[in-house]
Amino acid sequence: MFVFYDTETTGTIRDFDQVLQFAAILTDDDLAEVGRFDIRCRLLPWVVPAPMALKVTGIPPATLTDPSLPGFYDMMSRVRARLEAWSPARFIGYNTLRFDEPLLQRAFWQTLHPPYLTVMNGNARMDLLPLVQVASYLAPGALAYPVTEKGQPGFRLDALAPLNGFAHDRAHDALGDVEATIHIARLLKTRAPDLWDTAARRAPKQETVRLLQPGTTVLVAGYFAGAASVWWGQRLDQKGGSGTNAVMARLDTDWASLRTAGDEALRNAFTVSPGPLRDIGLNKAPIVYSQEEARGIWKIHPDDACLKSSEALKADPAFCARLVALKAQTEPAWPEAEHLEQKIFNAFPDRSDAALMERFHTSDWPARADLVRRFRDLRYRQLAQRIVYDGAPEKLSSEDRNKVSQAIAQRLFADHGDNTPWRSIADARLELETMESCEETQRISAWLEALARRQVPQN
Repeated sequence: MFVFYDTETTGTIRDFDQVLQFAAILTDDDLAEVGRFDIRCRLLPWVVPAPMALKVTGIPPATLTDPSLPGFYDMMSRVRARLEAWSPARFIGYNTLRFDEPLLQRAFWQTLHPPYLTVMNGNARMDLLPLVQVASYLAPGALAYPVTEKGQPGFRLDALAPLNGFAHDRAHDALGDVEATIHIARLLKTRAPDLWDTAARRAPKQETVRLLQPGTTVLVAGYFAGAASVWWGQRLDQKGGSGTNAVMARLDTDWASLRTAGDEALRNAFTVSPGPLRDIGLNKAPIVYSQEEARGIWKIHPDDACLKSSEALKADPAFCARLVALKAQTEPAWPEAEHLEQKIFNAFPDRSDAALMERFHTSDWPARADLVRRFRDLRYRQLAQRIVYDGAPEKLSSEDRNKVSQAIAQRLFADHGDNTPWRSIADARLELETMESCEETQRISAWLEALARRQVPQN
């Protein structure tokens, strides 16, 4: 079973923008539709939408506060219920691994739901965009591609789908984009079955781990520097399935001559493009083939230089470990999370807080308000407080209500020069100034000014 899904959001700021629409279609293994789901919600009071996002998606500003729509928490609770009912499945969309999936994870986390639903309990995830990109190289007749201004194949869904026979009159509507995605997937399954079937079979993390064994030469297909390509690689690390990434060495690098190089020389070698060491996401359905598959399906063989590099790496496990360690040393450290929305990866909830979350979901609003201060982890206490404030603010104490209100005002009215990671009203106004004036932008501007009047900061 496959779950094709898409989201429409308030913008592209991964930690601070909000999902406004979620749509999904369940299909069987032959991509025949089994069920569909489409839901929208109201805007959270501390989120300012990007004017360009509203213009592109066509979401009327007036609907952002439509009382007939569910709140964000209610929407995400319904999304979770539907996706769990459809599980286990392979979750797939168009550019979902880079955009929709991270937004969906954060939406679940911010509403106290399990954020990693799409990779738990037998689920796996895929992304159609990399398959479409790789098909332009491995199966060039499978799809027709729009041409960009630079004369290269284009991959935008709103251009690709119509060119391949889909009447995409609802581009940038989540359900319309899901339908377009399924149309392209069906074409690939029919016209490039080896590409589709291998990717679907290898979507579960354990299947990718099984193939990517240290010392095993594999063919990696991807899109890099504006072009689809393939390269021979070999896994270096010994983590098996315990990590999220595999450290891969490109075998078109002369590793035999680098085995005696010093650390500084190796670090310099890492800076060339394409990088000789690459991370491959184990749970992101990478497009990889064994030597036998590459030969049998695509008629691609490793050359003598690649085989020589492979033997050099297999013969020197200590050198492989050294490469992995040096790569880790050269990677920039992640900045420490400062704001609540950025703390999703700080730690998993302990058993007590996990149990409280499920109790929270089955309770009514007065009981939820009572549970807020029982969470041990301050992050979940704050998230629970936000949920109650948005859904039933009268159930909070006046002190807590005022604190949240003041925090919202500070966020909305942050000055553009403050360099905050979220979008303030000042940021949205500035973006509007860069857009061509039309009836749509005028409506967005009027709505934004009304928001500013309603949320005047309290002294």
